[in-house]
Amino acid sequence: MEIEPDTTTPLLVIAACPVDNRPADAPRLSGQIKIKVRKDSLAYRIYQKTEVAEPFTCNYELNPDYRGQLEAAGMKVSGVSADGGARIIELPDHDFFIGTGFVPQLTSEPGHPHPLIAAFLKAAVQCKAK
Repeated sequence: MEIEPDTTTPLLVIAACPVDNRPADAPRLSGQIKIKVRKDSLAYRIYQKTEVAEPFTCNYELNPDYRGQLEAAGMKVSGVSADGGARIIELPDHDFFIGTGFVPQLTSEPGHPHPLIAAFLKAAVQCKAK
């Protein structure tokens, strides 16, 4: 990630919600974090659940000061943590556009891909068929 240390308007900021009992040198968001998934979202259609737990190992998150602007421009925050932090985002006008604060491939195994990865691959095949 490229960082401009002197910016006064960072899009990404240091994670505000550190995970309890984390080692001092671990990322602020590390471990399983519960995410509430909006029912009117692609993420919900994929997970078929309103709450999921995903492993996080990151120090940065979306600056909440930009959330309103990004949503007004068409981005949907479709998954939030207990503190309201954006953990899954989507662009609903695209065939498949999901961004996460976690890394789904880390919990994928041969023959058992993470649901988001399986859905992405399915969408890619459908797009190619168009």
